[in-house]
This record gives sequence, structure tokens and C-alpha cells, in this order.
Amino acid sequence: MRRVGYAVLIFFALPGFAVEPAGYQEWLQFKQELAELAGGPTGMYAIQDMMELNAGEMAYLPANKTSNLRWSKTPLSAPLIAVEYLDQHALASGPGRQPSDLLALKGKTLPLGNGLAVKGTLLRDKTLKLWLYDAKLPAQRKFVSLDYFPYDPKGRITAAFRRNEKPVAVSYLDSREQAGTMYEVGVLDAVIDGKQQPLKTFSYRNDWNDIDALLLLLRDRTSGKTTYGGGRVVEISIPKGAPPATMTFDLNMAYSFLCAHSDSYNCPLVLANRIDADLTYGEKYPPKLGGG
Repeated sequence: MRRVGYAVLIFFALPGFAVEPAGYQEWLQFKQELAELAGGPTGMYAIQDMMELNAGEMAYLPANKTSNLRWSKTPLSAPLIAVEYLDQHALASGPGRQPSDLLALKGKTLPLGNGLAVKGTLLRDKTLKLWLYDAKLPAQRKFVSLDYFPYDPKGRITAAFRRNEKPVAVSYLDSREQAGTMYEVGVLDAVIDGKQQPLKTFSYRNDWNDIDALLLLLRDRTSGKTTYGGGRVVEISIPKGAPPATMTFDLNMAYSFLCAHSDSYNCPLVLANRIDADLTYGEKYPPKLGGG
């Protein structure tokens, strides 16, 4: 292995040989992080169930099932775990288990044993999402990896940014037919495939003091063919509250809306910019899976 590494170093160091394109290492890191998000023990393909709770509601997991567990709002006398959502707390309890606030875990999961874990997250309307993961599911579903177009330096685009001094609220229905709000924070004046493309950018935050990333939501001529029909996302990091007048974004780091991989997500599909070009960059169509 070390000989291979030395050979790679020599290849890139010798005059006349190709050099690594700008952004290539970031793309490799991007793919690794997305693979963990997809196939890890609490990744997208490990989601067994999800339920949304309003304040005052409870959810239960039965203790007498060994497979295909599902959340239920029907009270159970001795559940594996019960979660009560009240006063911005998601209190999980069960036989022989110390009560735990899922929201206090700040995105981490509560292990239940046998590869199972639960997590609580808040939607922006203060609805609680309860997740149930099974670490065995990615293998059972025969998930291997996500698929991507080869890295192409032409996907790195520099564009002028026109900032909205006051982010504009945009209401929409998401992929689960639930109302949501995002904020249009500005427009990127980009040239793609030789054409001027004004691209709206969004944030879930409405105060520039809190905004440190822009969301570029895209659909193009590959959508529904070689890429997910609902569209893809490019995240553009910026100094918090100070977007530069000119910025570079990389279409090679476009990833599918998460609801391409699970219907447990709420995706703002209707806000995607439509581009009359074939964006053969980034994540391709979601993998076909076998198993249950």
C-alpha cells in the first residue's frame, strides 16, 4: 500500500503530469460523509419508522415484537419505550430504563439494544419527529453505496451574489404535503452551459446574523432520468452574516433531496430552480435496493 501511495505522489509531482483538479479532495470528503449519512447505523437506509407528535401526545414501541417495530399512539401497559412530548421535552421511559429527554441529546440517538435506536428532532413548527433506527437494515436492504457522476472541474462555478437585505419568506407544501416556510436570501447570477441563470438561494433562517450557509435547490434535464426527479441540493458555506459579493459553488457536490432515499423526510421540492441543461455532476439517481 505504501508503494502505491509513493507512486501517486510522484505522479502528481512530476512536470507534465496532470494535477489534481480544484475541489477534488473536498468532493471525496463530501462523498464519504454522504455515505455515512446514507448507510450508517442511524443513516437514511437504517430508518425503520418515523412518527410526528404534537404537544401533549405520546408514542409507544411494543415490547413483544422482535422485528418490524412501528411507533403507535395506542397506549401500551409495558412498552419497550414510551415517549411523551410536552413543554419542549421528549421524555422517553420504559421498564428498567432511566427517563431520558431525547431532545437534550441534541441529535444523538438513544440505544435500545439489538441494533435499535431512537432519536427526537424538532420541526420548525415545533412538531416532534420520532425516529426509529435498526442498524441491521442497510445490509438487509442490500444497500452498498450511493452513485455519482465522475468529478468534473467544469462544475465549479463562480457567480455574483445579489443579497436580499431582508430575507423574503416563502411558504410551500413539502413532499409530505405539510406547510413549511423558507427564506429567499438572494440570487446567484451564474453562467451554466453557456446561459445566464439567475438562481434563487434559500435558508431556513430569516436573520443574516444567524445565516452561515445558502441552499441552492436545483432541477435540470437529468431530473427523473439519471438523477432524482424531485431535484438536488448544493450547500454553499459563507462567513456568518457576511455573504461575499462573488462566490464559488460546486455542482459536483449536489446531493439528492433526502426524500429520494426515505419518505420520512420533509423536502421543499417545489422551491427548486429549474435549469434547461444537463447537470451531469454530483449524486445520481438513488440506488435500487433489494430486501425488505
